Amino acid sequence: MISFASMVISVFALAASCDAARSGESQAETARTEAARRGLLEVSSVSAYLTDTLKGTVKDGDAPDKQVTGLSGPLVDIAVRNRGSGDALIERVSVNVALSESLSSCWAEGGPLRTTADYKIGIPLSKKPPFTKTENILFTVKAGENDRFTLTVGPDAQDAGPIPWIGVVTIRLQDIDGSDLDIGPIALVDTGEDPHFHPEGFSWKIDKPENPSCMRLNARSVAEVMRIPGITPSKEFAALHRALRPYR
Repeated sequence: MISFASMVISVFALAASCDAARSGESQAETARTEAARRGLLEVSSVSAYLTDTLKGTVKDGDAPDKQVTGLSGPLVDIAVRNRGSGDALIERVSVNVALSESLSSCWAEGGPLRTTADYKIGIPLSKKPPFTKTENILFTVKAGENDRFTLTVGPDAQDAGPIPWIGVVTIRLQDIDGSDLDIGPIALVDTGEDPHFHPEGFSWKIDKPENPSCMRLNARSVAEVMRIPGITPSKEFAALHRALRPYR
């Protein structure tokens, strides 16, 4: 009877051991399956245009700075789709700046009043391209879903002037699992605040310049950007290219 009892105990112990082993294997398989689930982002479309939702600052000589809203500036709008089996988690956005410059001023400048917008990615005009600016973000796209990622990019408030600024950038979305998604190149234009030279409707208002050769320089700069292979111009940049055609 003692031997029989010992045998029964051994059988139960063996069964428990097998159950534990199966449970461990099941947990390991679940862990492997979850680890294999990952996001796979692809770009559905890219566009860029002026938004009028920016915050900023008005500077007027020695008067105290005034905070304002509703300012205009360039925004990049990226539609993405996650084709992976898991969520895609973007933790960083990097903006590589290939070109950044203010256009030429073809009229006498106005007074000390300046309005500057605050951008998510502010481009320092004092820094010579190419260079990269990186910001930490948190942007999740669920598996099998579509979403939109928007980013405002423009001249840094410390450097911004009254003349329109143009820039060419490539945007990199960096996933937490180490995969990257590159978008661009994209041509952007910031309006500045020159009453003689600014967007108006679907085109640009360009008064007769005091020196026509000055505007020819602007036309040449914009045309060179439009010749960049694969360039995606913002709506206003494309409109500026058309408006400057008489000066080319």
